[in-house]
Amino acid sequence: MLGKIKDAIQGRLYRKCIEEYERELRCQTEPYLAWVKETEQGSPASAKNAVGVVYLEKCGRTFSLAALRQDYILFVSEAGRLADGAAAEFAQYFEVHADVDIVYADEDAWMLPEEQALPEDESAHRIFPWTKPVWSPDTLLSFLYFGNVFAVRRAAFLGLEWLGDDDYRKNIYDFVLKASEGEHCPGHLEKVLFHAYRTGRNRTEIEEALMHETNFIGVGAAYDSVRERAFARRGIRAEMALEAATGITYPVYSLPDTPLVSIVIPSKDNPEVLMQCIRSIQRHTAYPNYEIIVVDNGSAETVRSTLEAFRQECMFDYLYQPMDFNFSRMCNLGAQRAKGTYLLLLNDDMEVFESSWLTRMVGQASLAHVGAVGAKLLYPGTTLIQHVGITNTISGPGHKLKLLDDTVSYYYGRNRFVYDLVGVTAACLLMRRACFLEMGGLYEGLAVAYNDVDLCFRLHSRGLYNVQRNDVVLYHHESLSRGDDLKDERKLKRLTAEKDTLYSRHSALYRQDPFIGTLLNSGDSEYLCRWLEGYELTDMVKSEPPLAEGERLPAPETMNQAIMISVEECDKEHFQKNGKPYYLIKGWAYVPGADNARYAFKLLLVNSAGKVWAMPVQKRYRKDVAAILPDETNVLMTGFCNWIMEGALPPGTYELWLTAKDGCSRQRLYRSMEKKLTVD
Repeated sequence: MLGKIKDAIQGRLYRKCIEEYERELRCQTEPYLAWVKETEQGSPASAKNAVGVVYLEKCGRTFSLAALRQDYILFVSEAGRLADGAAAEFAQYFEVHADVDIVYADEDAWMLPEEQALPEDESAHRIFPWTKPVWSPDTLLSFLYFGNVFAVRRAAFLGLEWLGDDDYRKNIYDFVLKASEGEHCPGHLEKVLFHAYRTGRNRTEIEEALMHETNFIGVGAAYDSVRERAFARRGIRAEMALEAATGITYPVYSLPDTPLVSIVIPSKDNPEVLMQCIRSIQRHTAYPNYEIIVVDNGSAETVRSTLEAFRQECMFDYLYQPMDFNFSRMCNLGAQRAKGTYLLLLNDDMEVFESSWLTRMVGQASLAHVGAVGAKLLYPGTTLIQHVGITNTISGPGHKLKLLDDTVSYYYGRNRFVYDLVGVTAACLLMRRACFLEMGGLYEGLAVAYNDVDLCFRLHSRGLYNVQRNDVVLYHHESLSRGDDLKDERKLKRLTAEKDTLYSRHSALYRQDPFIGTLLNSGDSEYLCRWLEGYELTDMVKSEPPLAEGERLPAPETMNQAIMISVEECDKEHFQKNGKPYYLIKGWAYVPGADNARYAFKLLLVNSAGKVWAMPVQKRYRKDVAAILPDETNVLMTGFCNWIMEGALPPGTYELWLTAKDGCSRQRLYRSMEKKLTVD
């Protein structure tokens, strides 16, 4: 009888070990789940003020805020579920931010698979997060990027006129546009507080569908009347233009006149490319009032002669100024020479092929809140993306979606809609010339790279919005002028130095981009379905595991040392975590002939006096280890990666041990490592 009870208890313990192992394995093979585990904390305490929940789908013709009694009203879609504690999160946000009357939050998708069974663990259902930007007025005029979850102070909008359409989506879009026109900007709660239901046969199918989705509230001609009323309220002259291929409509802002636009084109020894650029402007530009200024920093005499002759065919101002290459200096010279109200910086390897491009860019730049305006750039004769705006990730500023096919949409229409972004490229950048001069032009300390990013960062710091117009499309013959910096060691060093200069001038934006959120701030794979693939989980952990003094080692003759260990790193790292240097201990370990899901490992550090410090092992997914140990059981999680912050241990040399405790018995195994850790 006792044996059966013991077997039953051990069976339950074993199932618990397996469940925990599988849960951790899922987290580390599905990066978003790892992010959830490491970043999401408990819900805040219940707020003092009551929160009323209203379904978007119920906001029809007769809906009224006056019929509700709660202080805060939370709008959510019926097709999903609120995250635990979401109402309290919104209420707390309002209580802390007294100047905010409307706030939106991030969300993700909740898998409801048709074929694939999922574990009971709720986190396994969560996929594909939608991380939203800070307040982005131009993005909102493209579509309701607030998504499926936002909240308002009821009292602030009791007097707001309800549209009262039979289509709740128009009502909601109209309401949000009106609510965001107040004195204060809408707030962004950077937490995942809603899970939208999505059905499909498997995770990949659902993610692929979400990646290319553009069917959001506000998209298309059905909502143009809502936008037109917003323009009228704001005193803005604009009409909506339909893009037939996508069904998306774009605002085209108009001016009472056609102010002069000065197009500044830096160039040297590229006559054929330059002439192609100028010819394309003059053949394909409907906007009637512009001048072209070519700034040449020292072309050969034969090139100068060619260009002087070309001026008889296509009129342009030619400024010849021999000097070392400095893109910023060349653009600044052109801006000083310019007479226009607006200034367009344009690379000499650009090609225009659509007539409305300049009209749309000027109209956008005429809005008081706008800084720089950029265009979508494609590789010539293709549908491959070269530029749809700049984002600023841990890898630095970059063109996301580069080399992807523009015939489909990516990540909530990043290559489709008008988007507010942290920056646009000076390959095609338009802004008010007075603003450009007031900002001091391009920073000439950045001669080649990142000068456009620096300008956009400065505009952002002034409270202006840099806008990416994805309905304005040009060809960019990239690398014809300057080559690929990453293939040249000397150029790569210069690029690295200029990136350091950029961030020394804008330390607040180091590895930060308020328009993409921290979750997408993971590097160059951003916006792809596997956009977190390849990151190290160690980078996502907020702090090192707890380090406790007081463990004891048993007598050597009593130790069971049936652990195999391989130590790969054991030293002080040059990089920092949380602003401090740290010591890294990395490798893998397993118990031969056993089910490794049963074991919980600890790292022991023993100094020369015999004192012992212990910390839980940070397990890591190691597909490579599993491949070389095909006969062992559950060794995918045999990796470990622990770090110890500087100052956490007294100086000295430490022996390193691993201990493994069997979760189904009292068995405990020990094994020392060959390497030792020296603490300064």
